[in-house]
Amino acid sequence: MSTCDSLGSSSAKVEGAGDEGTTQKGDYPVEEENQGEANPGEIKSTHLNEHPKEEEEAEPQALTLDDDINISLIIERLSREEPEALAKIYNLIRNNNCLHFYPLLTPYHNIKKIVDLLIEENYEHENTWCVHCDGSFISQLLYEGFIPVATKQKVYKVENNQMKMVRECLLIPKIHFIRSCMHPSEIHISKKVKKKCKGYDITVDRDFDGVLQGIVEKHGQNWVYPFVQKEFKRIFEKEVTYKNVCMHSVELWCDDILVAGEIGCTVGSIYTSLTGFQRKNSAGTIQLCALAKLLQEQKFDLWDLGMLLPYKKTIGSKEIAMKDFFKMHREFRHRSADFRVPFRDKLNCAVLIKGKADVRPEVRQEVRPEVNPEVQPERNPEGNPEVQPERNPEGNPEKGTLKCNQKGTQKGTLKCNQKGTQKGTQK
Repeated sequence: MSTCDSLGSSSAKVEGAGDEGTTQKGDYPVEEENQGEANPGEIKSTHLNEHPKEEEEAEPQALTLDDDINISLIIERLSREEPEALAKIYNLIRNNNCLHFYPLLTPYHNIKKIVDLLIEENYEHENTWCVHCDGSFISQLLYEGFIPVATKQKVYKVENNQMKMVRECLLIPKIHFIRSCMHPSEIHISKKVKKKCKGYDITVDRDFDGVLQGIVEKHGQNWVYPFVQKEFKRIFEKEVTYKNVCMHSVELWCDDILVAGEIGCTVGSIYTSLTGFQRKNSAGTIQLCALAKLLQEQKFDLWDLGMLLPYKKTIGSKEIAMKDFFKMHREFRHRSADFRVPFRDKLNCAVLIKGKADVRPEVRQEVRPEVNPEVQPERNPEGNPEVQPERNPEGNPEKGTLKCNQKGTQKGTLKCNQKGTQKGTQK
């Protein structure tokens, strides 16, 4: 089986790996207005329609079957070092003809070269497949721009002299012929989201297990099987590492109750949304809008949303061809961005979505600078703070209302004319 064979009929699909079973953040109901209000953002960054500048391009060289993409040599190496993995590959191919249409990936492949071959072949399928499901290889796939979902395929084995059908777990790393992605500043925020967002708080990496539980609760195991959850958790806790790949959870809270969230990963200045859930209407959209503003604040260049779905288009996501996506991905993954919640570990969504001036006072405390306790207002001899009338640019007191001191000895209004003489009554 050649890695770069002509990939045949587009009707062949891996069982359990179709569009219905591999939705990333796909079940958020979009209740907001379709025509959201665009927020161009204040941070200047490279937008999707502005391709990153590159150094002088070298002349393209023809790809050859080197040791790290030659399937025959890789199979020979697997037979020596991982015979069980090779047997699993053989059994899966024998019992699932559809796998013949998708490239096999292993840790012994040069994944970057495989991507280049798929781009050169104008690969229209979205799937590849592999039997190596450890966190280290998943991290490598994330670094190269794949979205590693999982499935189970049927395999027949002989046990106790009887033929038995079992289901083997394998990864279906997705490459997507058309990618849904955007610059965070291009988020469309509806009036409904702006109205509701002040009742929600956003956190990062506070409750990874709770988000996984919410995803399984909402969608079933889908592609997030227990072995995937285990390896994602190992990457999250940095038990396994690969270059600058980091796994994250994003949580949305309402009255300290987790109402929405997602699992995502960062590679340089790229954030990829992998899968998510919501427990309350509109909570998923509010979480996405607040996340976009957070990514913009932290200077991320690319927000990868995976497969294209209608709700993603509603919030401003664009359709990017595979070739253009990987060109940007390979540029932005070398840039730095820090994914965290500023100021505190929890931030009200209105601070991100609407700005500081529009949030309630207790929320504004999150971003208010500390008051210097040594600076005290001036006091009169009786110990009460002095009240001075405001003055216009000419230095005269403005006409207006002056209320009494704390003891209540004066009541009524005190008016001043332009010359500063007092008019009015005092009681």
